[in-house]
Amino acid sequence: MCDKVMKNIHKKIVIADDDPDDRNLASIVFKELNLIHIVDFVTDGQELIDSLTKKVNSKSALPDVVLLDLNMPKKDGRTALKEIKSNPGLQHLNVIIFSTSSSDEDKKYTLALGAINYIIKPSGYNELVSVFKSICEEFFVTTSIN
Repeated sequence: MCDKVMKNIHKKIVIADDDPDDRNLASIVFKELNLIHIVDFVTDGQELIDSLTKKVNSKSALPDVVLLDLNMPKKDGRTALKEIKSNPGLQHLNVIIFSTSSSDEDKKYTLALGAINYIIKPSGYNELVSVFKSICEEFFVTTSIN
């Protein structure tokens, strides 16, 4: 359970990941943290770009954070990040690379493109909870519940 209070119930995280097991596990973790209502999923980079572009065009609220896997079909995370950061309506988005890739080249490239962080997907459940909790606390919470 998250030990912080949400600043605003309208906050959103989009997770772009083609692996159904990873999406399912993320759902379980966010449910455990009582934050499942803030998470949306897309299954590839093209779906992410289409969704974000639609929001910009309709002047809908964009997500506060995008967790972006690098290795996806149709459009990989590198290409999606490049498109996000070259689009004036999207370039301000907080994009965190969330990938199994531990390549220094991937890390340097994506951070140079404008990703705000590069997180290698943890292998254990408790580590995943810790990572997601940390992301939520950084972007969405303000005070502790006593």
